[in-house]
Amino acid sequence: MARRTIELLMLANLLGLWGCYSQVEGPFPNRQITIVCPPAPGGISDTLTRALAATVQPILGVPVIVENKPGGANAVGLTYGAYAKPDGYTVTYLVAELAILPHLNLSVVTVDDFDLLARTNYNPAAVTVRADGKWRTLHELIAYAKENPKQVRVGNSGTGSIWHLAAAALQEAGGVEFKHVPFAGAALAVQALLGEHVDVVCVSPTEVQSHVEAGKLRMLAIMAKEKDPLFPKIPTAKELGYDLDIGAWGGLAVPKGTPTDVKEKLLSAFRKAIRDPKLIQMMTERGIRLAWLEGEEFKKFIKNQSEQNRRLIASLGLQLTAGDVGFHFFPRLLLVAIVILSGLLVIEQKGKWLKVSRQDISSQWLMVKGMFTAGLTFAYIVALNFFGFLWATVPFLLFAVLNLKRERLGIVIAVAILGAGLIWFLFARLLKVPLP
Repeated sequence: MARRTIELLMLANLLGLWGCYSQVEGPFPNRQITIVCPPAPGGISDTLTRALAATVQPILGVPVIVENKPGGANAVGLTYGAYAKPDGYTVTYLVAELAILPHLNLSVVTVDDFDLLARTNYNPAAVTVRADGKWRTLHELIAYAKENPKQVRVGNSGTGSIWHLAAAALQEAGGVEFKHVPFAGAALAVQALLGEHVDVVCVSPTEVQSHVEAGKLRMLAIMAKEKDPLFPKIPTAKELGYDLDIGAWGGLAVPKGTPTDVKEKLLSAFRKAIRDPKLIQMMTERGIRLAWLEGEEFKKFIKNQSEQNRRLIASLGLQLTAGDVGFHFFPRLLLVAIVILSGLLVIEQKGKWLKVSRQDISSQWLMVKGMFTAGLTFAYIVALNFFGFLWATVPFLLFAVLNLKRERLGIVIAVAILGAGLIWFLFARLLKVPLP
């Protein structure tokens, strides 16, 4: 009897273990899926992810919920999603900050930490001013900014934010200098524009749509390659001669290493959801521009956005990572190196001067040598901005080598060209420094 009882208990345990095993290893999905939304509730990202969750739930046949994880300029949610278990049950809604934060040294998470599914939406920046302001076109704004450097106040949603970088992109394309004014969010920047505390904002059309329709604000241009279907009468910056394409975007991804069949099921389900007429209508009413882009094309898009953001961040002189040392890094490093080399040269020449002074050689030699070195350095720094790195560096190295040591001209030219090429490779390719 006891033996029979033990056998029954063992069988029950085996059945229990088999049930657990079948639940874990059963066909995907067989339990709740969570979409991690890095931004706080209430915004575009939250609205879209909740609509997607509700639409994709019957397609997948399991509950799909949205879990907001705000904080750290969205770094908290992105990090949580990247390091979640790669089983397909945690999907992360990626935001534009994925291609910004690493360059600000605010996050170690990059696109390479995810397996991408697809981009879901893209809201380009809109150059917006007050309706009663002095500028009726983008050309008028740029012309005024050129004549009045740093006088045009451009509000943004925070230093280093996508809308700050959008203003920087416009500034670069127009060859002007704005005065950038940060706020704690795009909504506050728009309110500052309405209150005449700033002159321009470069934020999503959605953020200004109601005020434009009320006649209080005017959109001058959409910073995208194609017209926004929600605002067909607004010209693109490209149509006006400014090759700009920048804005906020969102997409779906799973942790790196998620099984291929799981990714394919998720992608297929979300692809159906994004095409649902009710979801499309809802997003249109809320001014959210759907822009589906899958797999490798989505990854290429993020890589391009990251490179653009890196360059813009560098041009603004913001806090950068070790690799992204900024536009002014090379001239500064060069000045330090030249000061050190000049000091060593002075010491060397001083020793020689002391030895030959007994032979009545003029003591003015050292002064002339120092003045020539200083003048050459100054000319080189100026030439960098006018002629670019290579065309300025080769002549500089040529004269520098001739000044330091008399060699055959052919050897000096070879050293100058090779030296310039090696310096360019080190800074431009390895350190990714944006050289002049």
